Amino acid sequence: MEVVRSKQARRASAGTWPITAWLGLAAALAFGTPAQAQDWLISVLEGDAVVVDGLRRVAAAAGQRLEAGAIIETTAKTGVLRLEGGDQSTYDLGPDTRAMLAPTGFASRNERAPQLYLMQGWLKGTARGAREAAGILTPALEVLPFKGAIVLYQAKREHAAFVEAGRADLVERRVGSGSIAVNASEFYAGEGARRGSVAARPAPSWLQTVPRAFRDPIPLRAAAWRDRRVEALVLPGPAYTQLADWLTAEPTLRAQMVPRFAPLARDAAFRAEVLHRLPSHPEWGPIVAPPEPRPRRPTPATSGASR
Repeated sequence: MEVVRSKQARRASAGTWPITAWLGLAAALAFGTPAQAQDWLISVLEGDAVVVDGLRRVAAAAGQRLEAGAIIETTAKTGVLRLEGGDQSTYDLGPDTRAMLAPTGFASRNERAPQLYLMQGWLKGTARGAREAAGILTPALEVLPFKGAIVLYQAKREHAAFVEAGRADLVERRVGSGSIAVNASEFYAGEGARRGSVAARPAPSWLQTVPRAFRDPIPLRAAAWRDRRVEALVLPGPAYTQLADWLTAEPTLRAQMVPRFAPLARDAAFRAEVLHRLPSHPEWGPIVAPPEPRPRRPTPATSGASR
């Protein structure tokens, strides 16, 4: 393994793989059709948060419009960050939360693609318009398009869902079973790849952990930003460590990372980190360690001239 890795490192560090080839291959590896972000913006922000928008890493700000694929990350001290859509659906992110808006490649439900992927942390989704809100994904759960309001929590081992109003149908992605109906005031809890269970209500101790901003209604505020443009403050990065959890996530997400972040492989530190963890995201192999070109076979004219 070390021999293979050293050969890969020599090829990558030699700088012989043209940038144009990186970009061309990245485009060829694009996965699916980009989802529509349908005029989503950050309508409320209490505290600090970061957005990875395309290749840029920027400071989140109220009024900031987001494109499909935007990665949003809050801090442990963030009160709430609200994503508000043109269909009046809202997604409130709590502290220490990481999510992606409109990820591509996942199956549609009721002709609607999932609107948000919750990697970790707290999320409250609310359908306010006439139409149900599009679904939500986490590593453990899929929330099918829903009406009402649902609070989700996703950690490495445990995950939970509390239906505040309406009803939600959940699919346990690691179990592969059918959907589970969770009605208003009911509470679902699961751990790892085991089947979860539904209780009539959450334990009071769990309710105490729900972010305070989720407990009180926040009015819609997108209209206040309709005619205003917010310029994002550009931050350093993104570095490999800031993207590592997304680059090494489940295959459907990993496939989106290559065409999007391939230009970052021009940076030596980023390229070295990708090479070091290449088995965790083999899709990057053609970018950072392209195969050696095959020797050209001699043509008949060339063979005759050599005699």
